Amino acid sequence: MMKILSAGIKRPAVIILALTSFLLLSASQAFAQDNSRASVQKGDDYTISHDLNAETIAFEAVNPRTQVAGRMTVTITAAVRGDRLRDGQSAVGSHLQGAQQATFSFVPYYPYSPSYSATVRLMQVAGDTKDDSIFFDFGLRTTGSDGSVQWFMLREVVTATEDGAQIAFEQLPLPAKLIAQPDLPCGTRID
Repeated sequence: MMKILSAGIKRPAVIILALTSFLLLSASQAFAQDNSRASVQKGDDYTISHDLNAETIAFEAVNPRTQVAGRMTVTITAAVRGDRLRDGQSAVGSHLQGAQQATFSFVPYYPYSPSYSATVRLMQVAGDTKDDSIFFDFGLRTTGSDGSVQWFMLREVVTATEDGAQIAFEQLPLPAKLIAQPDLPCGTRID
């Protein structure tokens, strides 16, 4: 009887030892994975998460064709998400991403020049950063109040931390291709 009892005691001890080893190995792998680039996004759990709802951003702009100055107003709705990137011990930057829709309106200061507007239904920006800011340069094809077409070259800068998100725009010089051929469709490659 002693042998049977002894065999019955050893089997649970081996099972408990194997289960403990498995749990320790799983925990150490999870800890190592948590500090790697692969763990930046864990479902919908972000360390940086901000929504902007119909935020208005205005800045000075110039009609690239006529050089008439005016004001560009952007109304933007966006979801900005991100995570801190770590080197195993400290934060070394962040990975940010944003999905947004926006309306753009250019109103010239000279009253006899046409105004221009456009709606962008989906604009996405994403990237890794060391200073919590990413930028995106894009051509914006607008339609004038007189039916004409005008391109604007813009840069969007998205800055986000745990404390908040900020989006800014600035106008860039328009490539000559878009000045010479304003009727080019959206999505045209600009070299």
